[in-house]
Amino acid sequence: MRILIVDDEPSILELLKTFLESADAHEITTATSGREALELIDSADEDFDCLLLDIQMPEMNGIELCEQVRTLPEYRRVPILMLTAMSQKSYIDKAFSVGATDYITKPFDFMELRGRLMAASKLVEEYNRSLVASEAAQRLADTSEGAPKPQPDEPLHISGVDHVVSYTAFENYVLTLSRTRLLFASAFAVQITNFKEIHRDSSARELRALLKSVAQAIADGLNDDGNLISYRGAGVFLCLYQKKTNLTPYVRETQINHVLALRRVISLGKSDIRVVVGPESSMVSISRAGALMALRRAVDGIDHRPLGDKEIATLSKRVLRNQMRSTEQSKLERRAYEMVLEDIVREEAPGAGGATSTS
Repeated sequence: MRILIVDDEPSILELLKTFLESADAHEITTATSGREALELIDSADEDFDCLLLDIQMPEMNGIELCEQVRTLPEYRRVPILMLTAMSQKSYIDKAFSVGATDYITKPFDFMELRGRLMAASKLVEEYNRSLVASEAAQRLADTSEGAPKPQPDEPLHISGVDHVVSYTAFENYVLTLSRTRLLFASAFAVQITNFKEIHRDSSARELRALLKSVAQAIADGLNDDGNLISYRGAGVFLCLYQKKTNLTPYVRETQINHVLALRRVISLGKSDIRVVVGPESSMVSISRAGALMALRRAVDGIDHRPLGDKEIATLSKRVLRNQMRSTEQSKLERRAYEMVLEDIVREEAPGAGGATSTS
């Protein structure tokens, strides 16, 4: 890869340059300031494939530099790795919020750095192979109904919405906090109902506009610093919530659907877009594998979220009386409703040991 390394310590630059050129034959360019880095980016005959940025630099720090680089169309998806001594969560949060792909703390292990760069290299290969075409498709999607469409399960990056990051950055953020024992958060999933049919019948422009509208509706309810959203593909968004809340999945679901209804977000001009929201999955983990499993549980939990008495009554009315619902949403709601009824019957059965209902 063509890598640009930015650090105000010449000794660090020389060390990294020597190692990366000898270990994997990367082509290394160095800069000692953010301003010099921007000048190199502007004057380069060929775009850099990857950037390594220190945070603590005079005049323009690495986070500010990352934010400026992400405004350049050709660098919207280039991997940007923060390589810094700043291990506080506030710096990690800020770096990912402005577009960092990964975050490595000093003193770093060269083999770990090499592994992270190999992962970045795979991203670059994918970009060279397919994302250039995807960028062109996205530009066409803004003006054309016939532009190519992404695959149903493709984890698209949705730009222009606060707190929304790419799925690669989302996972790397979770792993970074897990490594530094700073991961004290919960994750929950939001799924667009009937997404397969929506994808099948939508143009590329309609699909991207729809996903952006749903992302914005979710972001409206996550306006505290440190909360992140990412589109995972297949109509599923993952949300990382870093403050305790008493909101139930039903309340979140109602809020998001209310916003979508107010904005008249519709699919194919036929029906309102609706979502279902899963329960929170605790992200407190001592291992990286455990943190990723928590994300998996958040996705799996969409079909199995618990409901309160008021929600049961509302759900039963929707399931049994509303014949206008989509097949997929009815199936999701019926499954949840049947599970709730089974639990109620089990609790009220003689000898079950549960509390007797007073309602």
